[in-house]
Amino acid sequence: MMPQERILIAENEPEVRRMCMRSLQFAGYEPVGVADGNEAVVRAREERFDLLVTDIMMPNMSGLEAYRAIREFNPDMGAVIMTGFGTMESAIEALRLGAYEFVLKPFRPDELNAAVERALSRQRLERENARLRALIPLFDLSRIFMSSVDLAVVPKHVVRIARQEMNADSASLMLLNSRDELVIHSAEGLDEDIVGKVTQRADEGIAGYVIEHREPIVLQGNVRDDPRFAPAYDARPIASAISLPLIHQDRVLGVLNVAKHAEDAAPFQEGDVEFLSVLGSQAAVALENARMFREIQDAYERLAELDYLKSEFINIAAHELRSPLAVVLAYATLLEEEATGPMREHLAQVVQAAMQLKSIIDEMVSLQRIDTGQAPVRFTDVDTAAVAASALEELRLLAERRRHRVTLDFPDDLPTARADEQLLHLILSSLLSNALKFTPEEGAIRITGRADDDHVIIAVSDTGIGIAAEDLERVFQRFYQVEDSLRRKHGGIGLGLSIAREMAELIGGEISVESEVGQGSTFYLTLQRHEEIGAGEMLL
Repeated sequence: MMPQERILIAENEPEVRRMCMRSLQFAGYEPVGVADGNEAVVRAREERFDLLVTDIMMPNMSGLEAYRAIREFNPDMGAVIMTGFGTMESAIEALRLGAYEFVLKPFRPDELNAAVERALSRQRLERENARLRALIPLFDLSRIFMSSVDLAVVPKHVVRIARQEMNADSASLMLLNSRDELVIHSAEGLDEDIVGKVTQRADEGIAGYVIEHREPIVLQGNVRDDPRFAPAYDARPIASAISLPLIHQDRVLGVLNVAKHAEDAAPFQEGDVEFLSVLGSQAAVALENARMFREIQDAYERLAELDYLKSEFINIAAHELRSPLAVVLAYATLLEEEATGPMREHLAQVVQAAMQLKSIIDEMVSLQRIDTGQAPVRFTDVDTAAVAASALEELRLLAERRRHRVTLDFPDDLPTARADEQLLHLILSSLLSNALKFTPEEGAIRITGRADDDHVIIAVSDTGIGIAAEDLERVFQRFYQVEDSLRRKHGGIGLGLSIAREMAELIGGEISVESEVGQGSTFYLTLQRHEEIGAGEMLL
Protein backbone atom coordinates (compact mmCIF):
# COMPACT_ATOMS: atom_id res chain seq x y z
CA MET A 1 0.00 0.00 0.00
CA MET A 2 1.22 3.48 -0.83
CA PRO A 3 0.58 5.76 2.19
CA GLN A 4 -1.46 8.92 1.93
CA GLU A 5 -3.30 7.95 -1.24
CA ARG A 6 -6.29 10.28 -1.42
CA ILE A 7 -9.77 8.74 -1.39
CA LEU A 8 -12.92 10.72 -2.26
CA ILE A 9 -15.95 9.29 -0.42
CA ALA A 10 -19.41 10.21 -1.75
CA GLU A 11 -22.12 8.99 0.68
CA ASN A 12 -25.33 10.79 1.64
CA GLU A 13 -25.77 8.88 4.93
CA PRO A 14 -23.62 10.73 7.52
CA GLU A 15 -22.99 7.71 9.75
CA VAL A 16 -21.84 5.53 6.87
CA ARG A 17 -19.68 8.36 5.54
CA ARG A 18 -18.00 8.90 8.93
CA MET A 19 -17.41 5.17 9.35
CA CYS A 20 -15.78 4.98 5.91
CA MET A 21 -13.55 7.95 6.65
CA ARG A 22 -12.42 6.59 10.03
CA SER A 23 -11.72 3.16 8.60
CA LEU A 24 -9.70 4.41 5.64
CA GLN A 25 -7.83 6.98 7.71
CA PHE A 26 -6.84 4.27 10.19
CA ALA A 27 -5.62 2.18 7.23
CA GLY A 28 -3.22 4.96 6.22
CA TYR A 29 -5.18 6.70 3.48
CA GLU A 30 -6.23 10.34 3.25
CA PRO A 31 -10.03 10.29 2.90
CA VAL A 32 -12.24 13.27 2.01
CA GLY A 33 -16.01 12.94 2.44
CA VAL A 34 -18.85 14.62 0.51
CA ALA A 35 -22.61 14.21 0.83
CA ASP A 36 -23.74 13.86 -2.80
CA GLY A 37 -22.66 13.38 -6.39
CA ASN A 38 -22.62 17.07 -7.32
CA GLU A 39 -20.22 17.88 -4.48
CA ALA A 40 -18.05 14.91 -5.49
CA VAL A 41 -17.69 16.29 -9.03
CA VAL A 42 -16.80 19.75 -7.72
CA ARG A 43 -14.17 18.44 -5.29
CA ALA A 44 -12.69 16.13 -7.94
CA ARG A 45 -12.25 19.10 -10.27
CA GLU A 46 -10.50 21.14 -7.61
CA GLU A 47 -8.26 18.48 -6.06
CA ARG A 48 -6.39 15.34 -7.02
CA PHE A 49 -7.79 12.00 -5.83
CA ASP A 50 -6.59 8.47 -6.47
CA LEU A 51 -9.90 6.68 -5.97
CA LEU A 52 -13.63 7.36 -5.68
CA VAL A 53 -15.70 5.42 -3.12
CA THR A 54 -19.35 6.19 -3.85
CA ASP A 55 -22.84 5.04 -3.10
CA ILE A 56 -25.00 4.42 -6.14
CA MET A 57 -28.26 5.83 -4.77
CA MET A 58 -27.87 9.50 -3.79
CA PRO A 59 -30.13 12.53 -4.18
CA ASN A 60 -29.59 15.08 -6.98
CA MET A 61 -26.89 13.02 -8.77
CA SER A 62 -26.31 9.30 -8.46
CA GLY A 63 -22.90 7.81 -7.80
CA LEU A 64 -22.65 6.47 -11.35
CA GLU A 65 -23.58 9.85 -12.82
CA ALA A 66 -20.94 11.51 -10.66
CA TYR A 67 -18.33 8.93 -11.65
CA ARG A 68 -19.17 9.40 -15.33
CA ALA A 69 -18.75 13.18 -14.99
CA ILE A 70 -15.44 12.81 -13.12
CA ARG A 71 -14.06 10.41 -15.73
CA GLU A 72 -14.52 13.08 -18.39
CA PHE A 73 -11.79 15.23 -16.84
CA ASN A 74 -9.92 12.58 -14.83
CA PRO A 75 -10.04 9.35 -16.84
CA ASP A 76 -7.52 7.59 -14.58
CA MET A 77 -9.63 7.65 -11.44
CA GLY A 78 -10.91 4.24 -10.39
CA ALA A 79 -13.95 3.61 -8.22
CA VAL A 80 -15.35 1.35 -5.51
CA ILE A 81 -19.16 1.21 -5.61
CA MET A 82 -21.17 0.89 -2.39
CA THR A 83 -24.77 -0.24 -2.77
CA GLY A 84 -27.59 -1.97 -1.00
CA PHE A 85 -29.94 -1.85 -3.97
CA GLY A 86 -27.74 -2.97 -6.84
CA THR A 87 -29.19 -4.15 -10.13
CA MET A 88 -27.55 -5.97 -12.99
CA GLU A 89 -27.91 -2.86 -15.16
CA SER A 90 -26.18 -0.61 -12.64
CA ALA A 91 -23.40 -3.16 -12.15
CA ILE A 92 -22.78 -3.37 -15.89
CA GLU A 93 -22.78 0.42 -16.18
CA ALA A 94 -20.30 0.73 -13.32
CA LEU A 95 -17.97 -1.82 -14.87
CA ARG A 96 -18.21 -0.11 -18.24
CA LEU A 97 -17.17 3.16 -16.64
CA GLY A 98 -14.16 1.48 -15.04
CA ALA A 99 -15.23 0.70 -11.47
CA TYR A 100 -12.97 -1.88 -9.84
CA GLU A 101 -14.94 -3.17 -6.82
CA PHE A 102 -18.46 -3.50 -5.35
CA VAL A 103 -19.20 -3.41 -1.61
CA LEU A 104 -22.68 -4.53 -0.51
CA LYS A 105 -24.28 -2.73 2.41
CA PRO A 106 -24.09 -3.37 5.26
CA PHE A 107 -20.34 -4.01 5.31
CA ARG A 108 -17.59 -4.15 7.90
CA PRO A 109 -14.67 -1.63 7.89
CA ASP A 110 -12.18 -4.37 7.02
CA GLU A 111 -14.28 -5.31 3.97
CA LEU A 112 -14.18 -1.70 2.76
CA ASN A 113 -10.44 -1.46 3.39
CA ALA A 114 -9.82 -4.67 1.47
CA ALA A 115 -11.93 -3.47 -1.48
CA VAL A 116 -10.09 -0.13 -1.57
CA GLU A 117 -6.70 -1.83 -1.41
CA ARG A 118 -7.65 -4.22 -4.24
CA ALA A 119 -8.89 -1.32 -6.35
CA LEU A 120 -5.74 0.72 -5.80
CA SER A 121 -3.52 -2.30 -6.42
CA ARG A 122 -5.31 -2.96 -9.68
CA GLN A 123 -4.95 0.69 -10.63
CA ARG A 124 -1.21 0.60 -9.90
CA LEU A 125 -0.87 -2.61 -11.89
CA GLU A 126 -2.67 -1.08 -14.87
CA ARG A 127 -0.36 1.91 -14.80
CA GLU A 128 2.69 -0.33 -14.61
CA ASN A 129 1.36 -2.48 -17.44
CA ALA A 130 0.81 0.65 -19.50
CA ARG A 131 4.43 1.66 -18.93
CA LEU A 132 5.69 -1.81 -19.82
CA ARG A 133 3.44 -1.93 -22.86
CA ALA A 134 4.92 1.35 -23.98
CA LEU A 135 8.46 -0.04 -23.96
CA ILE A 136 8.01 -2.21 -27.06
CA PRO A 137 6.81 0.48 -29.47
CA LEU A 138 9.26 2.94 -27.95
CA PHE A 139 12.10 0.49 -28.58
CA ASP A 140 10.91 0.04 -32.17
CA LEU A 141 10.61 3.78 -32.52
CA SER A 142 14.15 4.31 -31.21
CA ARG A 143 15.43 1.82 -33.78
CA ILE A 144 13.51 3.60 -36.54
CA PHE A 145 14.76 7.00 -35.40
CA MET A 146 18.37 5.81 -35.35
CA SER A 147 18.05 4.50 -38.90
CA SER A 148 16.20 7.51 -40.35
CA VAL A 149 17.49 11.04 -40.78
CA ASP A 150 14.92 12.08 -43.38
CA LEU A 151 12.92 15.06 -42.13
CA ALA A 152 10.01 13.96 -44.32
CA VAL A 153 9.93 10.41 -42.89
CA VAL A 154 10.40 10.91 -39.14
CA PRO A 155 7.07 12.78 -38.60
CA LYS A 156 5.19 9.96 -40.33
CA HIS A 157 6.71 7.38 -37.98
CA VAL A 158 5.82 9.50 -34.94
CA VAL A 159 2.20 10.00 -35.98
CA ARG A 160 1.70 6.37 -36.98
CA ILE A 161 2.97 5.00 -33.67
CA ALA A 162 1.13 7.63 -31.61
CA ARG A 163 -2.19 6.83 -33.25
CA GLN A 164 -1.64 3.08 -33.11
CA GLU A 165 -0.57 2.88 -29.46
CA MET A 166 -3.16 5.38 -28.21
CA ASN A 167 -6.00 3.63 -30.08
CA ALA A 168 -6.77 7.10 -31.38
CA ASP A 169 -9.00 7.92 -34.32
CA SER A 170 -6.67 10.66 -35.52
CA ALA A 171 -3.20 12.02 -34.87
CA SER A 172 -1.18 14.92 -36.19
CA LEU A 173 2.26 16.47 -35.80
CA MET A 174 2.63 20.24 -36.07
CA LEU A 175 6.07 21.87 -36.37
CA LEU A 176 7.03 25.50 -35.96
CA ASN A 177 8.34 27.26 -39.04
CA SER A 178 10.57 30.33 -39.30
CA ARG A 179 7.50 32.63 -39.18
CA ASP A 180 6.43 31.24 -35.78
CA GLU A 181 3.54 29.34 -37.37
CA LEU A 182 2.49 25.75 -36.76
CA VAL A 183 2.40 23.64 -39.90
CA ILE A 184 1.01 20.11 -39.99
CA HIS A 185 3.86 17.90 -41.25
CA SER A 186 2.08 14.57 -40.88
CA ALA A 187 -1.42 13.35 -40.04
CA GLU A 188 -3.41 10.11 -39.89
CA GLY A 189 -7.17 9.78 -39.68
CA LEU A 190 -7.51 13.28 -41.12
CA ASP A 191 -7.85 14.75 -44.59
CA GLU A 192 -4.48 14.29 -46.33
CA ASP A 193 -4.87 17.69 -47.99
CA ILE A 194 -4.20 19.45 -44.68
CA VAL A 195 -0.59 18.22 -44.54
CA GLY A 196 1.75 21.10 -45.24
CA LYS A 197 -1.10 23.55 -45.86
CA VAL A 198 -2.94 24.24 -42.63
CA THR A 199 -1.20 26.71 -40.34
CA GLN A 200 -1.99 28.62 -37.18
CA ARG A 201 0.01 31.00 -35.07
CA ALA A 202 2.06 29.52 -32.26
CA ASP A 203 0.02 31.46 -29.69
CA GLU A 204 -3.40 30.23 -30.86
CA GLY A 205 -5.61 27.34 -29.80
CA ILE A 206 -4.79 24.29 -27.74
CA ALA A 207 -1.43 23.97 -29.51
CA GLY A 208 -0.55 27.52 -28.52
CA TYR A 209 -1.59 26.75 -24.95
CA VAL A 210 0.72 23.73 -24.60
CA ILE A 211 3.57 25.66 -26.24
CA GLU A 212 3.15 28.49 -23.76
CA HIS A 213 2.88 26.21 -20.72
CA ARG A 214 5.38 23.61 -22.02
CA GLU A 215 3.37 20.67 -20.69
CA PRO A 216 0.82 18.22 -22.12
CA ILE A 217 -2.90 18.77 -21.74
CA VAL A 218 -5.71 16.19 -21.66
CA LEU A 219 -9.17 17.24 -22.84
CA GLN A 220 -12.27 15.15 -22.14
CA GLY A 221 -15.91 15.59 -23.07
CA ASN A 222 -17.09 18.20 -25.54
CA VAL A 223 -13.61 19.28 -26.57
CA ARG A 224 -14.88 21.54 -29.34
CA ASP A 225 -16.59 23.67 -26.68
CA ASP A 226 -13.24 24.54 -25.10
CA PRO A 227 -12.70 28.28 -25.76
CA ARG A 228 -8.98 27.66 -26.41
CA PHE A 229 -9.74 25.54 -29.47
CA ALA A 230 -8.60 27.20 -32.69
CA PRO A 231 -10.74 27.06 -35.85
CA ALA A 232 -10.78 23.37 -36.66
CA TYR A 233 -9.34 21.70 -39.73
CA ASP A 234 -11.50 18.67 -38.84
CA ALA A 235 -15.22 19.24 -38.29
CA ARG A 236 -15.86 15.97 -36.44
CA PRO A 237 -16.62 16.13 -32.71
CA ILE A 238 -13.79 15.23 -30.34
CA ALA A 239 -14.58 13.21 -27.22
CA SER A 240 -11.03 12.92 -25.84
CA ALA A 241 -7.72 14.47 -26.87
CA ILE A 242 -4.10 14.88 -25.80
CA SER A 243 -1.78 17.63 -27.00
CA LEU A 244 1.83 17.86 -25.91
CA PRO A 245 4.77 20.06 -26.87
CA LEU A 246 7.87 18.61 -28.51
CA ILE A 247 10.83 20.17 -26.71
CA HIS A 248 14.53 19.72 -27.45
CA GLN A 249 17.13 21.46 -25.28
CA ASP A 250 14.57 23.96 -23.99
CA ARG A 251 13.42 24.84 -27.52
CA VAL A 252 9.86 24.03 -28.62
CA LEU A 253 9.84 22.30 -32.00
CA GLY A 254 6.12 21.67 -32.36
CA VAL A 255 3.04 19.89 -30.97
CA LEU A 256 1.86 16.26 -31.15
CA ASN A 257 -1.91 15.70 -31.05
CA VAL A 258 -4.06 12.55 -30.70
CA ALA A 259 -7.85 12.44 -30.55
CA LYS A 260 -10.81 10.08 -30.19
CA HIS A 261 -13.96 11.17 -31.99
CA ALA A 262 -16.57 8.56 -31.00
CA GLU A 263 -18.77 9.68 -28.11
CA ASP A 264 -18.59 6.28 -26.39
CA ALA A 265 -14.81 5.87 -26.87
CA ALA A 266 -12.76 5.09 -23.76
CA PRO A 267 -11.13 8.34 -22.63
CA PHE A 268 -7.37 8.74 -22.57
CA GLN A 269 -5.68 7.69 -19.33
CA GLU A 270 -2.71 9.03 -17.36
CA GLY A 271 -0.58 6.19 -18.72
CA ASP A 272 -1.37 7.41 -22.25
CA VAL A 273 0.02 10.82 -21.37
CA GLU A 274 3.17 9.22 -19.95
CA PHE A 275 3.67 7.13 -23.06
CA LEU A 276 3.05 10.07 -25.36
CA SER A 277 5.47 12.21 -23.34
CA VAL A 278 8.26 9.66 -23.77
CA LEU A 279 7.38 9.32 -27.44
CA GLY A 280 7.43 13.09 -27.78
CA SER A 281 10.87 13.33 -26.16
CA GLN A 282 12.31 10.77 -28.58
CA ALA A 283 10.52 12.40 -31.49
CA ALA A 284 11.97 15.81 -30.59
CA VAL A 285 15.50 14.38 -30.59
CA ALA A 286 14.90 12.57 -33.89
CA LEU A 287 13.40 15.65 -35.54
CA GLU A 288 16.29 17.82 -34.39
CA ASN A 289 18.80 15.23 -35.65
CA ALA A 290 16.98 15.09 -38.99
CA ARG A 291 16.96 18.89 -39.20
CA MET A 292 20.69 19.11 -38.46
CA PHE A 293 21.38 16.32 -40.96
CA ARG A 294 19.46 18.23 -43.62
CA GLU A 295 21.42 21.39 -42.82
CA ILE A 296 24.68 19.46 -43.06
CA GLN A 297 23.51 17.86 -46.30
CA ASP A 298 22.53 21.24 -47.75
CA ALA A 299 25.86 22.70 -46.65
CA TYR A 300 27.69 19.75 -48.20
CA GLU A 301 25.83 20.23 -51.47
CA ARG A 302 26.69 23.93 -51.48
CA LEU A 303 30.29 23.05 -50.64
CA ALA A 304 30.37 20.51 -53.46
CA GLU A 305 29.07 23.13 -55.86
CA LEU A 306 31.68 25.62 -54.68
CA ASP A 307 34.35 22.94 -54.97
CA TYR A 308 33.26 22.27 -58.55
CA LEU A 309 33.42 25.98 -59.34
CA LYS A 310 36.86 26.14 -57.69
CA SER A 311 38.08 23.24 -59.82
CA GLU A 312 36.71 24.85 -62.96
CA PHE A 313 38.38 28.13 -62.05
CA ILE A 314 41.73 26.43 -61.42
CA ASN A 315 41.50 24.53 -64.71
CA ILE A 316 40.63 27.64 -66.68
CA ALA A 317 43.16 29.82 -64.85
CA ALA A 318 45.91 27.24 -65.28
CA HIS A 319 45.16 26.88 -68.98
CA GLU A 320 44.99 30.62 -69.55
CA LEU A 321 48.13 31.34 -67.51
CA ARG A 322 50.36 28.48 -68.55
CA SER A 323 50.53 29.33 -72.26
CA PRO A 324 51.55 33.02 -71.94
CA LEU A 325 53.77 32.17 -68.96
CA ALA A 326 55.62 29.57 -71.01
CA VAL A 327 56.25 32.19 -73.70
CA VAL A 328 57.45 34.76 -71.13
CA LEU A 329 59.72 32.22 -69.45
CA ALA A 330 61.19 30.98 -72.73
CA TYR A 331 61.96 34.43 -74.12
CA ALA A 332 63.22 35.75 -70.77
CA THR A 333 65.57 32.78 -70.45
CA LEU A 334 66.80 33.28 -74.03
CA LEU A 335 67.38 37.00 -73.47
CA GLU A 336 69.12 36.34 -70.16
CA GLU A 337 71.61 34.02 -71.82
CA GLU A 338 72.52 36.67 -74.42
CA ALA A 339 72.45 39.72 -72.13
CA THR A 340 75.39 41.14 -70.16
CA GLY A 341 75.88 43.43 -67.20
CA PRO A 342 72.94 44.91 -65.31
CA MET A 343 70.47 43.79 -68.00
CA ARG A 344 71.37 40.15 -67.34
CA GLU A 345 70.67 40.62 -63.63
CA HIS A 346 67.28 42.21 -64.36
CA LEU A 347 66.32 39.38 -66.72
CA ALA A 348 67.44 36.83 -64.13
CA GLN A 349 64.91 38.30 -61.72
CA VAL A 350 62.21 38.06 -64.41
CA VAL A 351 63.06 34.40 -65.03
CA GLN A 352 63.06 33.63 -61.30
CA ALA A 353 59.67 35.32 -60.81
CA ALA A 354 58.23 33.45 -63.79
CA MET A 355 59.48 30.14 -62.43
CA GLN A 356 57.92 30.90 -59.04
CA LEU A 357 54.62 31.66 -60.73
CA LYS A 358 54.87 28.42 -62.72
CA SER A 359 55.50 26.52 -59.48
CA ILE A 360 52.41 28.04 -57.86
CA ILE A 361 50.25 27.15 -60.86
CA ASP A 362 51.59 23.60 -60.87
CA GLU A 363 50.83 23.25 -57.15
CA MET A 364 47.26 24.50 -57.60
CA VAL A 365 46.64 22.05 -60.43
CA SER A 366 48.16 19.17 -58.45
CA LEU A 367 46.01 20.03 -55.43
CA GLN A 368 42.88 20.11 -57.56
CA ARG A 369 43.67 16.72 -59.09
CA ILE A 370 44.26 15.15 -55.67
CA ASP A 371 41.03 16.56 -54.21
CA THR A 372 38.92 15.43 -57.15
CA GLY A 373 40.54 12.02 -57.47
CA GLN A 374 41.80 12.87 -60.95
CA ALA A 375 45.39 11.86 -60.22
CA PRO A 376 45.69 8.28 -61.54
CA VAL A 377 48.47 6.22 -60.00
CA ARG A 378 50.31 3.74 -62.20
CA PHE A 379 52.87 1.64 -60.37
CA THR A 380 56.04 0.74 -62.24
CA ASP A 381 59.57 -0.38 -61.41
CA VAL A 382 61.27 3.00 -60.82
CA ASP A 383 64.96 3.94 -60.80
CA THR A 384 64.87 6.52 -58.02
CA ALA A 385 68.35 7.88 -58.80
CA ALA A 386 67.32 8.70 -62.37
CA VAL A 387 64.13 10.43 -61.22
CA ALA A 388 66.06 12.45 -58.64
CA ALA A 389 68.58 13.52 -61.29
CA SER A 390 65.75 14.58 -63.61
CA ALA A 391 64.08 16.65 -60.89
CA LEU A 392 67.39 18.29 -60.05
CA GLU A 393 68.04 19.15 -63.70
CA GLU A 394 64.75 21.05 -63.89
CA LEU A 395 65.81 23.19 -60.94
CA ARG A 396 69.45 23.55 -62.01
CA LEU A 397 69.13 27.19 -63.10
CA LEU A 398 67.57 28.20 -59.76
CA ALA A 399 70.33 26.41 -57.85
CA GLU A 400 73.01 28.10 -59.95
CA ARG A 401 71.53 31.56 -59.42
CA ARG A 402 71.60 31.05 -55.64
CA ARG A 403 75.07 29.48 -55.90
CA HIS A 404 73.94 26.36 -54.03
CA ARG A 405 76.17 23.30 -53.88
CA VAL A 406 73.89 20.39 -54.77
CA THR A 407 75.13 16.79 -54.61
CA LEU A 408 73.44 13.57 -55.61
CA ASP A 409 74.53 10.39 -53.82
CA PHE A 410 72.81 7.14 -54.82
CA PRO A 411 74.69 3.79 -54.64
CA ASP A 412 74.88 1.83 -57.88
CA ASP A 413 73.29 -1.23 -56.29
CA LEU A 414 70.31 0.64 -54.85
CA PRO A 415 67.22 -1.50 -55.50
CA THR A 416 64.39 -0.05 -57.53
CA ALA A 417 61.19 1.15 -55.91
CA ARG A 418 57.58 0.50 -56.80
CA ALA A 419 56.03 3.89 -57.48
CA ASP A 420 54.39 6.12 -60.04
CA GLU A 421 57.35 7.70 -61.86
CA GLN A 422 55.53 10.93 -62.72
CA LEU A 423 54.26 11.46 -59.17
CA LEU A 424 57.67 10.60 -57.74
CA HIS A 425 59.19 13.26 -60.00
CA LEU A 426 56.70 15.84 -58.68
CA ILE A 427 57.38 14.83 -55.06
CA LEU A 428 61.14 15.16 -55.40
CA SER A 429 60.76 18.44 -57.30
CA SER A 430 58.69 19.80 -54.43
CA LEU A 431 61.21 18.69 -51.79
CA LEU A 432 64.11 20.12 -53.80
CA SER A 433 62.28 23.37 -54.46
CA ASN A 434 61.58 23.70 -50.74
CA ALA A 435 65.27 23.11 -49.93
CA LEU A 436 66.42 25.67 -52.52
CA LYS A 437 63.91 28.23 -51.24
CA PHE A 438 64.89 28.07 -47.56
CA THR A 439 68.65 27.57 -47.95
CA PRO A 440 70.72 30.79 -48.00
CA GLU A 441 72.92 31.55 -50.99
CA GLU A 442 76.03 29.37 -51.24
CA GLY A 443 74.39 26.80 -48.99
CA ALA A 444 74.55 23.04 -49.50
CA ILE A 445 71.82 20.60 -50.53
CA ARG A 446 72.36 16.85 -50.60
CA ILE A 447 70.08 14.18 -52.10
CA THR A 448 70.85 10.62 -51.02
CA GLY A 449 69.34 7.20 -51.47
CA ARG A 450 69.57 4.04 -49.38
CA ALA A 451 67.56 0.88 -48.78
CA ASP A 452 66.56 -1.45 -45.96
CA ASP A 453 64.89 -4.84 -46.17
CA ASP A 454 61.53 -3.44 -47.24
CA HIS A 455 61.99 0.13 -48.37
CA VAL A 456 63.91 2.61 -50.48
CA ILE A 457 64.55 5.85 -48.57
CA ILE A 458 65.39 9.11 -50.33
CA ALA A 459 66.67 11.96 -48.14
CA VAL A 460 66.78 15.64 -49.16
CA SER A 461 69.04 17.55 -46.74
CA ASP A 462 69.84 21.26 -46.66
CA THR A 463 71.75 23.79 -44.59
CA GLY A 464 68.82 26.17 -44.47
CA ILE A 465 67.05 28.06 -41.72
CA GLY A 466 65.59 24.93 -40.12
CA ILE A 467 62.19 24.32 -38.55
CA ALA A 468 61.14 24.70 -34.91
CA ALA A 469 60.02 21.50 -33.16
CA GLU A 470 56.44 22.73 -32.78
CA ASP A 471 56.21 23.32 -36.54
CA LEU A 472 57.54 19.97 -37.76
CA GLU A 473 54.10 18.49 -38.48
CA ARG A 474 52.39 21.77 -39.27
CA VAL A 475 54.61 22.34 -42.31
CA PHE A 476 52.63 19.57 -44.03
CA GLN A 477 49.32 21.39 -43.53
CA ARG A 478 47.85 23.11 -46.54
CA PHE A 479 48.70 26.81 -46.84
CA TYR A 480 50.75 26.76 -43.65
CA GLN A 481 53.68 29.17 -43.62
CA VAL A 482 56.41 28.97 -40.99
CA GLU A 483 57.07 32.68 -41.47
CA ASP A 484 54.56 35.39 -40.65
CA SER A 485 52.66 36.33 -43.81
CA LEU A 486 53.55 40.02 -43.42
CA ARG A 487 57.26 39.43 -42.79
CA ARG A 488 58.14 36.34 -44.80
CA LYS A 489 60.92 36.67 -47.36
CA HIS A 490 60.33 33.46 -49.27
CA GLY A 491 57.76 32.93 -52.00
CA GLY A 492 55.06 30.30 -52.35
CA ILE A 493 51.59 29.75 -50.92
CA GLY A 494 52.29 26.90 -48.51
CA LEU A 495 51.12 23.98 -50.65
CA GLY A 496 54.33 22.29 -51.77
CA LEU A 497 55.01 20.04 -48.78
CA SER A 498 51.32 19.28 -48.27
CA ILE A 499 50.97 18.12 -51.88
CA ALA A 500 54.22 16.16 -51.67
CA ARG A 501 53.01 14.20 -48.63
CA GLU A 502 49.58 13.50 -50.17
CA MET A 503 51.20 12.30 -53.40
CA ALA A 504 53.58 10.11 -51.39
CA GLU A 505 50.60 8.50 -49.68
CA LEU A 506 48.99 7.90 -53.08
CA ILE A 507 51.96 5.76 -54.12
CA GLY A 508 52.12 3.90 -50.81
CA GLY A 509 54.93 5.96 -49.32
CA GLU A 510 55.35 8.48 -46.55
CA ILE A 511 57.30 11.67 -45.85
CA SER A 512 58.85 12.66 -42.52
CA VAL A 513 61.19 15.44 -41.44
CA GLU A 514 64.03 16.07 -39.00
CA SER A 515 65.13 19.62 -38.33
CA GLU A 516 66.53 22.13 -35.86
CA VAL A 517 66.34 25.88 -36.11
CA GLY A 518 69.53 27.19 -37.72
CA GLN A 519 70.82 23.67 -38.45
CA GLY A 520 68.97 22.86 -41.66
CA SER A 521 66.40 20.16 -42.41
CA THR A 522 66.23 16.65 -43.80
CA PHE A 523 63.07 15.33 -45.45
CA TYR A 524 62.78 11.55 -45.82
CA LEU A 525 60.69 9.96 -48.56
CA THR A 526 60.12 6.26 -47.81
CA LEU A 527 58.94 4.04 -50.67
CA GLN A 528 58.24 0.33 -50.95
CA ARG A 529 60.88 -1.75 -52.65
CA HIS A 530 60.18 -3.39 -55.98
CA GLU A 531 59.29 -6.76 -54.40
CA GLU A 532 56.57 -5.33 -52.15
CA ILE A 533 53.92 -4.64 -54.82
CA GLY A 534 52.79 -6.85 -57.70
CA ALA A 535 53.72 -5.81 -61.21
CA GLY A 536 51.27 -3.87 -63.32
CA GLU A 537 49.16 -2.64 -60.40
CA MET A 538 47.24 0.55 -61.13
CA LEU A 539 45.17 2.74 -58.83
CA LEU A 540 42.63 5.20 -60.13
